[in-house]
Amino acid sequence: MAVENVKNSLLPLSGKRYAVLLGASIILLTTTVPYLTLLNILLPVGVFVAGAVALHQTIMRFQVRLPYSEAFMLGCITGLAGGILSVVVSVLLIELFKYTPGVESYSLVIDWMLDVAKGKPELQDQMQMLVEAKKLVHASVKFTISDLLMNMVVFGAFYALIAGLGGSYAVLRLKKKARRG
Repeated sequence: MAVENVKNSLLPLSGKRYAVLLGASIILLTTTVPYLTLLNILLPVGVFVAGAVALHQTIMRFQVRLPYSEAFMLGCITGLAGGILSVVVSVLLIELFKYTPGVESYSLVIDWMLDVAKGKPELQDQMQMLVEAKKLVHASVKFTISDLLMNMVVFGAFYALIAGLGGSYAVLRLKKKARRG
């Protein structure tokens, strides 16, 4: 008869809940608060930081050693929860207040790119595309239930991977810090 080797986590359920709530809150802030959304314009830095901060704070608060795999999985759950929460809150903001999160950040970046391209005739085609992009950013958005569900799946999955990497990074940093003394 084979003996099954089941490895239980050192992190209690309350610690997992803490990590998910903290990380999802940070993701929500970096994806909906004006100008904080700049963190996620080119690369999802805010989502990566959310995973890293959530795992770092959880490890320090509960004084546990987590393997990279567990930190990655907990970061993924954090990113999934944050992505779903972010989409739901964004849709509510759009529907109730006609405010699209991130619109001012995108406008700021587009304006900056247009300023850089001024006086350069070789960039006229790109400038025209930027003007059209700015119009799209300010256009009103309407969501259906299928749009909402699809966005929840896409953003949840994408944020899960990025926050998972952030969680693994937190473990890497803590292990390096522990080796140094």
